[in-house]
Amino acid sequence: MGEAKRTGIERLLAPSSIAMVGASNQEMRIGGQVYGNLALNFKGALYPVHPRDQAVQGDRAYRSVADLPGPVDLAVIAVPAEHVAGVIEQCGERGVGGAVVLTAGFAEAGPDGAELQRELAEAAARTGVRVVGPNCIGYLSSAGGVAASFAMPPGTPLPPVGPVALVSQSGGFGSYIAEKAQLAGLRLGWFVSTGNEVDVNIAQVLRFLVERDETRVLLAFSETLRDPDVFVETARRAAELDKPLVLLKAGRSEEAARAALSHTASVVGSAEVFDAVCRQHGVVVADTMEEMLDLGMIFQDGRRPRGDRIGIMTTSGGAGVLLADGAGMAGLSVPEFPPDERDAIAAKMPQPFYGSASNPVDTTAQITAAPDLFQTVLGEVVGGSVVDMAATVTWARPGAANDAIIETYRSTDKPFAVLCTTWLDDFQKAGVPTFTDPRRVVHALAALARHTLRRPPATPEFVPDEDRARRVRSMLVEARNLGEGVLLESTAKRVMAEYGIPVTREIYVRGVRDSGPDEVAAAAGKLGGPVALKVMSYQLPHKSDVGGLRLGVSGADAVKDAYRDMLAEVARRAPDAMISGVLVQEMAPARLEIGCGMRHDPVFGPMVALGPGGIMIEMLAETALLRPPFDAAAAKDAIGGLLGGRLVGGSRGLSPGELDLLAATMTGLGALALEVPEIAEVDVNPVRVAGGDAVAADALIVLADEEG
Repeated sequence: MGEAKRTGIERLLAPSSIAMVGASNQEMRIGGQVYGNLALNFKGALYPVHPRDQAVQGDRAYRSVADLPGPVDLAVIAVPAEHVAGVIEQCGERGVGGAVVLTAGFAEAGPDGAELQRELAEAAARTGVRVVGPNCIGYLSSAGGVAASFAMPPGTPLPPVGPVALVSQSGGFGSYIAEKAQLAGLRLGWFVSTGNEVDVNIAQVLRFLVERDETRVLLAFSETLRDPDVFVETARRAAELDKPLVLLKAGRSEEAARAALSHTASVVGSAEVFDAVCRQHGVVVADTMEEMLDLGMIFQDGRRPRGDRIGIMTTSGGAGVLLADGAGMAGLSVPEFPPDERDAIAAKMPQPFYGSASNPVDTTAQITAAPDLFQTVLGEVVGGSVVDMAATVTWARPGAANDAIIETYRSTDKPFAVLCTTWLDDFQKAGVPTFTDPRRVVHALAALARHTLRRPPATPEFVPDEDRARRVRSMLVEARNLGEGVLLESTAKRVMAEYGIPVTREIYVRGVRDSGPDEVAAAAGKLGGPVALKVMSYQLPHKSDVGGLRLGVSGADAVKDAYRDMLAEVARRAPDAMISGVLVQEMAPARLEIGCGMRHDPVFGPMVALGPGGIMIEMLAETALLRPPFDAAAAKDAIGGLLGGRLVGGSRGLSPGELDLLAATMTGLGALALEVPEIAEVDVNPVRVAGGDAVAADALIVLADEEG
């Protein structure tokens, strides 16, 4: 690809030429350390920039970016914060593609630094120079030979090209994770620190990396996600390419969110929403750094199981029990071997045999006296017809058993993990996934099985219905003209009906006048059966709080009496409320009550939620959360995960028809959120479910501020 056709982020992260602004002859200074790392590893054109020195570390120096002999892909910048924006301006004039700003002292340092960061952001936007940082430690790319970072000690060569990429907003802790990853045996080919993310953010870096041929696993440590649409696009692409994306998220609690704001000036959204979006799009969320590295370890060799069945072999019965217990709790199956395979395993054990040929296979320590049998039996376990993956236990000592483990690993394409007392060089060189705790072994394998067997559904393309959106906007006019922030329930249900959301049959009797009792009674007669009467008032979105609700009323006289009594109570309890009319609504039966709604997350935007409704909504507090767009299949899948699957699979759970209607409610709210963003919030509670039907019995729609 010619230089003119390469994008800024490609030139930034895959440069063919680099300038170091602030390069130094003093190795202990950042400019000296980073330039030394670049000079040792980079094979392309490299230019040190220094205002006074004629040479830097033996290379000719240039006084400024303007003096460079030709266009440069990447500028690495380590100058005082007050000069950085000016350097970016020079980079723009000289045709530099991107810049890594190592300098700190920006938004994380207070108001003065925030002003410098604003100037830097404006310079980047004005010039088109793509910027990583500021306040970062740069990046490392083994494939490109780029060591634009002070995370590496001087004189350290880059590691061999590996399949794992790590992206971290934090520089210091990111380098800690990177070093721990390599110690554990992860073959790290990329490490990118994004810092304050004045321009390029974690989502954009991941989007670039997911397309790299050498990258097969993506790990990220994030305090926030500033580009959620790019993040979701990256997650979808990662799923298409079978490149697992694992995220460790900081800032999940209120206290941590405050720390994130002080660290990198981050905006932190809801942890519950973050987890839901990741789950929806196949991103694996790690709870701890160790878990993230464990997942990187099990994913990096590219092996995928055909099922969730694990075979276990140990020389210790206790270890086998722990592994089997952990496997079951993690969702894996530990099947018994068929009799013929069990007999074959027992026959190959040292005799007399006092262990177990079932699963887990307990060879007892006596097998260590016959190392050739160790490999034979392990091969039988791994090759078992009921086994999709395998685990074994060993000690970190040289010997035939560990040699046998390596040979067995190489002889199979099944996922295979080892529990060992510590990490072994021989295992790491061979790529054998190694763990030091039984629980971590089986949790990693279980995560691998889930990733392989439960791929996220493709995200549908959303095409807005402009005519429908126009009709809905016309329904908002009355509330807007009155300066109200909510819709009447009657209007809210008309809006929902436009989106295919099933609602109760009802008749709106507008106004309050002498003929009101007769009109309400006539409406009740048209609907038939018992009805509910509801006061419609912009000032009373929660009408039951002031007596504005009557339920199960039958017969014309009873309806008239209930109407008069309800209006009188509202007049006493809310004398200033203006009554717009009364809604006469059928009484819908309910075997179950469900709540459904839509709200806007500060990071991910509109989110649709569904869970147990009515009086149970606050007690159970369990919801299925989805970010639109999504289809009915995704909605059904999310609903199916509620209450441990009992909402769908239980004896009194949802019927197929009821599930279809609830899925239609979720997809309808998702479409509404995308087509009419001036609707800030929707609360549908309850949706009454019975007899194959599911209808919205109440609804509240809140409008966004007009200036928002």
